[in-house]
Amino acid sequence: MRSLIAACTFAFMLLTMNAALAPSALCAGPEWVQLDENADSGFFYDRSATRKTDEGNFRVQTRVVYTEQGKADALKMLSSSKDLGKLYESRYVHDLNCPEKESRLLNAAHLDKDGVVLKSTDLSSFTEWEAIPPDVRMFSVLQEACSQ
Repeated sequence: MRSLIAACTFAFMLLTMNAALAPSALCAGPEWVQLDENADSGFFYDRSATRKTDEGNFRVQTRVVYTEQGKADALKMLSSSKDLGKLYESRYVHDLNCPEKESRLLNAAHLDKDGVVLKSTDLSSFTEWEAIPPDVRMFSVLQEACSQ
């Protein structure tokens, strides 16, 4: 959040110095597109954060917003840490290999309702590329990101 405020402040300073850069360009937030919903959660993809990596893959961010039942199930998997008691959503960063229809999880962050990170884990050195079957949520992300 602080980096967003700093970016907005910087954009405002540029604007007041007659720069041609509009502050809204730097201050734009995520563009969450809902791809799926079930009794446990809503599943979203940030269209604005998708970018091509140097390796030619696409880096994407997804978001899972939990229902009460979904939160209970997620806490069972994540652990019953007191730090996660306020869990509201989880955000994940993946790399996608479009031709191979594979993904690799790079980061998982668990947040409260106010967007405060309760726990974040860098998984990039532990995860392998995995095939994305057509019956999972990530397949919708693959279709969206790879069509750009």
